[in-house]
Amino acid sequence: MKTLIMGLGRQGFRILELLLERDFDHVTVYDRSKDAVSSAEEQFGNRISVLEISPLGCNEPECALSSFDLLVDALPSVWSYPLLQAAAKAGIRVVSVSFLEEDFMALNAEARASGTLIVPDCGAAPGFSHLMAGYSVRKLGGASRVVMKLGAIPKSPVAPFYHSLTWSVEDLMEEYVRPAKVRRNGQIKAEGPFDSIQEETIAGLKLQSFVSDGARSFLTSYPDVQEMEERTLRWHGHMEFMAGLRDAGFLSHEPIHLGSIAVIPIRFLAKVLEKQFGNLERDDMFIMEIIVEGETCNHVHYYNMPYNPEIDVFGLVNSVAVTAAETASMIRDGVIDEKGVLPLELLATETVFTRMADAHRRHGATVELENQA
Repeated sequence: MKTLIMGLGRQGFRILELLLERDFDHVTVYDRSKDAVSSAEEQFGNRISVLEISPLGCNEPECALSSFDLLVDALPSVWSYPLLQAAAKAGIRVVSVSFLEEDFMALNAEARASGTLIVPDCGAAPGFSHLMAGYSVRKLGGASRVVMKLGAIPKSPVAPFYHSLTWSVEDLMEEYVRPAKVRRNGQIKAEGPFDSIQEETIAGLKLQSFVSDGARSFLTSYPDVQEMEERTLRWHGHMEFMAGLRDAGFLSHEPIHLGSIAVIPIRFLAKVLEKQFGNLERDDMFIMEIIVEGETCNHVHYYNMPYNPEIDVFGLVNSVAVTAAETASMIRDGVIDEKGVLPLELLATETVFTRMADAHRRHGATVELENQA
């Protein structure tokens, strides 16, 4: 299978490692950073090939993609939708870990017409979180309520931030300003992240949670679920810290002019936080608690992917990469053979769920499913 990986950031590089571990041959990579490409060539040598020009730089990007069987999209979200459009036209299968703003379901008709499969939001959350929830909705024969609680948090939080920076800080800041779509009493609503901060105890940890915009496709994939939300987990102290910054105007997108220079407060804040807290201890963990309430019993999924010091990979990065790599493996092996745009909650068969859970366990995660009467 000829595979193209677009993007060699932390997630793309880890996905590359995992695909090669799974004996994917004919793997080609692209990244506009020469340093990222050089690092990949130095580590993997002739096991990979390098694409010199991005397909998106071609007049007909679908033609540039047509020589590949599978595309793994690990690009920043601003570039991903045009790439998925081209892949749908070219008829090649896609695993995308990008958090797209666009409606990826708009590509469903074209993907089906070209006989291909696009798996969007194929990371940790949304991604494996949706697979666990979708599996339980199917297993229970329906559900009245789905709550996905999750977060990448430091093992040992440090004041005053009480958090760690394991991915794009600008994207992280958006979690505190972006309205979150949830379903209440069967109706889709938008709520702010500071509207309903709750106390949580997960795996013995005393945490707080706030609504975040990760339910996404699950809201339409399972429209009969009357109550549905995603909640992001944080240590105590963090939301109070962020609320103070919000109240002081630092989470605003409205430019402030300093002489002839226009400064966007939220972007400035991201740079300051990265400088101040970017070098804290790397010992993070990515945890999830997925609650699915059925008619006669409930399912509760527990998940914890810790930082891996042997290969210096954050828990969240590893979780994203394992989900994407195992999905690609199941496509290669014919376990997943559907057509169209299908997020993981619509692929949640017994076989797919079991293989995915086992893959995460092999790479250091705790994955448990508890039946509650």
